[in-house]
Amino acid sequence: MKSYRRAFTLIELLVVIAIIAILAAILFPVFARAKVMAKGAASISNMKQIGISHMMYMADYEDRAVLVGTTNEADSPFLLNGVPYKPWSWLLWPYMKNANIQQDPLRSAEPVNVAGANQQIFWAYRNHYGYAFTVYSPTLFTTGGWQVNTIKSTTIGQPASTVMFSLKKGRNNQADWLWVNSPVWMANLVAPPHCGSGDYTTVNPVSICAPAVRWGSNGYTSEIPPIVEGRHTGGNAFRKNNQHIVCMGDGHVKGMASPQLAAGTNWTPTTPSGSITITDINRYMWDND
Repeated sequence: MKSYRRAFTLIELLVVIAIIAILAAILFPVFARAKVMAKGAASISNMKQIGISHMMYMADYEDRAVLVGTTNEADSPFLLNGVPYKPWSWLLWPYMKNANIQQDPLRSAEPVNVAGANQQIFWAYRNHYGYAFTVYSPTLFTTGGWQVNTIKSTTIGQPASTVMFSLKKGRNNQADWLWVNSPVWMANLVAPPHCGSGDYTTVNPVSICAPAVRWGSNGYTSEIPPIVEGRHTGGNAFRKNNQHIVCMGDGHVKGMASPQLAAGTNWTPTTPSGSITITDINRYMWDND
């Protein structure tokens, strides 16, 4: 007596394929979210390491914060408009030794577009994390020229609630923007929610703000980044679940929504930058008091 193996019928095969397709449709978004969450965790880790690097720097420099940047060192790896310059992200290089931590996993790494440039050095210059320079390295323009200062961490009244670094807009392969040969490179910085008239902060310390970068509906006057990259939030990006990744003055890192980061002001995404005022200085996180 002959025996026959029973094969799948066409209907059964189609049912199996349909089940696999349904499972894939359910699981793929889950995998995608898990991937984004993993990248977000890596971004938080990067920010934590940057904060630790800055703490180590201050320990070696009499408790003083890193400069926003300097044009006084001729051995700079790159020139900007023919001027040798070192932004804060390069000044912290000896404490990092790995520029990968300055590239946010939540966005594409900056492509190296300078012939012969070392990738690590290039990434240290075109980073994805910004320095709250108006708080830690206030910069003034005086009759004698640019005056770049740094503060001691002990002068920060509430370090646990004072912004030191924040996730910032991607570089989009754009070079740094040097303002009249000053050591203020806007692409490596993040702007505070409030800046008074004359491009200066009106809090302690007084510092010039990024002239083309503001919070509010007209926050950017030059290159317009997407909203999530900080168009209305001074270049402070919120790529991680609509939250800014922020390192505070005591070194701890956390996620914050835009209204939290702008606490103590009347900021909204539709408020013109010139109309943003401080409403509660005790809640404001971008000053030394």
